[in-house]
Amino acid sequence: MNTLYDQNDKGMDKRTFLAIVLMVVVVTLGTTVTNLLFPPANVPPPESALPAGAATVEPAAEPAPVQPELALPEVQAPAAEELTVVKTDLLEATLSNKGGQLVSLKLLKHLEDGQPVELLLGDKDGVDGFSLALGGPDAKPLADYMNLSRPQPGVVEFSRTYFYQDAAGQPVPYTLRRTYEFKDGDYMFRVSVGFENSKAEPLPLGSGGTAYTLTIGPQIGPRFSHLPKNADFRKIVTLENGKRKVINPKNGRQSFENRVSWAAVAGKYFTLMAVPDQVPYTFTYTNVAAGGYPVTSAIQLSRPSLQASAQTDSFYVYAGPKSSRDLSKYDDPAVNGFKRINDRLEDVMEGNNMLGWLETILKWVMNFFHSLVGNYGVAIILLTLLVRGLMFPLTFKGSKSTARMQELQPKIQELQAKYKSNPQKLNIEMAEFYKREGYNPLSGCLPMLIQLPIFIAMYALFNNHFDLRGASFIPGWIDDLSLPEAIVTFPTVNLILWKVSALRALPIIYLLSQLLYGKFMQTPNTSAQSQGQMKFMMYGMPIIFFFVLYDMPSGLLVYWIAANILTIIQQIVINEVVHKKRGPVAVASPKLAPDPRRKGVKNGR
Repeated sequence: MNTLYDQNDKGMDKRTFLAIVLMVVVVTLGTTVTNLLFPPANVPPPESALPAGAATVEPAAEPAPVQPELALPEVQAPAAEELTVVKTDLLEATLSNKGGQLVSLKLLKHLEDGQPVELLLGDKDGVDGFSLALGGPDAKPLADYMNLSRPQPGVVEFSRTYFYQDAAGQPVPYTLRRTYEFKDGDYMFRVSVGFENSKAEPLPLGSGGTAYTLTIGPQIGPRFSHLPKNADFRKIVTLENGKRKVINPKNGRQSFENRVSWAAVAGKYFTLMAVPDQVPYTFTYTNVAAGGYPVTSAIQLSRPSLQASAQTDSFYVYAGPKSSRDLSKYDDPAVNGFKRINDRLEDVMEGNNMLGWLETILKWVMNFFHSLVGNYGVAIILLTLLVRGLMFPLTFKGSKSTARMQELQPKIQELQAKYKSNPQKLNIEMAEFYKREGYNPLSGCLPMLIQLPIFIAMYALFNNHFDLRGASFIPGWIDDLSLPEAIVTFPTVNLILWKVSALRALPIIYLLSQLLYGKFMQTPNTSAQSQGQMKFMMYGMPIIFFFVLYDMPSGLLVYWIAANILTIIQQIVINEVVHKKRGPVAVASPKLAPDPRRKGVKNGR
């Protein structure tokens, strides 16, 4: 019996040992599988799910148990870059799912070297337009691949799920959406940035009180480094409190918290303008020059911290020509697809100064002539002819005044000799002399004073009028009235005070016409000093202006040459009429009438 019991007892010990081993194996395997399927709450999410700038909160000493609804889901996103193209009748936009950036923006109605103008240029680091960064202006732009959808024609939406860690160290998912909307007939499009938290609390994004930064840039096109001096430019322009302001950032980069109606990177003929919503963004403007050309002209809009669990911000962007007919559409909701009103985008244009009204009139007249003849060069000549015709009465009056001055010059010289040691007495005698002769010495200056504002308005018109861009006058020679023409081009020659890279005919023709114009001007017989000043004005100034105008737009030179030729013709006619009527001017200097106030002279005898 005892032997049997011992044997049975030993059998039971073996079975118990095996049961314990099996229990340990089951528990160990179960724990391992559980940890794999349900990771602990203090394990951070994968780095790919945490974008740069996402807030990270230190976990609590005793983390709360993981809730099933907060288990980290798998992020669904493309593994490679995908491009999509949106094309309207005016714009062709190419967008990338890499951060939802705008890779290309072409203006289909405007050409550069035979191809549509590329208005959005990337930089050497691969950063394209409308990049988004979580944080301030110096934060690194998002470069993750995002999901793409086309909810309706003209609309492209990028989205991706990201995570942030809450106070308990748990990963909390949220969705980032970037939406672009384009419409036919509009150079304006809408850019939206949206966030949606899975929790009913504001998203703790970014740092330093800034949720994100949207960068409009890094540079607008077209490229102009190959163009002559003054052919194009880049500047930062804003509309603040109803006033146009040109921003010159200190050291090339500066931030402002001022509220603006819009901010723009403006070139001579094209502009990229951002119209923000009512959020108090901080604007950072960059305008850095290198080698005489701005290489980076960008605008960054930094949004303050989010105050809601779901937030969508919208920006309206104008990308197109600096043309009144296109910019003014966004003052009237009936003629633009986004129903914008009173945006005052026209204020981005040059020439909005005290003579802007005159420039507008001249522009309208020139466009009217162009509608008749179909050539802007001919329209400029016709405009010049009209202006000179309207001013002919004043010019004729001024010429008669100059001829009258020639007649009186001998008597004036006698007075000057007589009272040369008494300037005050001379002034009194000259005033009485002019009164007796019924002559106003300022009458000859009136035409010149009136011509000055017209010239300033003409200069602004021909230097900035958009329709002159690419407008041909004489094919093969003057192919673009907005650029200087050239007979021969060559590598830049540095002459210390002047750099020249082309032989141009229009500046030479201008110089000859201006010198010829001086030959026909009536110059009264004045003192040697006055004659020297007159000769400098007639011959020295044209030579100086030759160098100043050498690289100016050919449209401006066409106007000036036409004005000189018409003025010479006018002067020939005036000289014939005035001299035939008055006869030859006396060479001898007659004696002055006796002064009745002089001692010993009575009743003028």
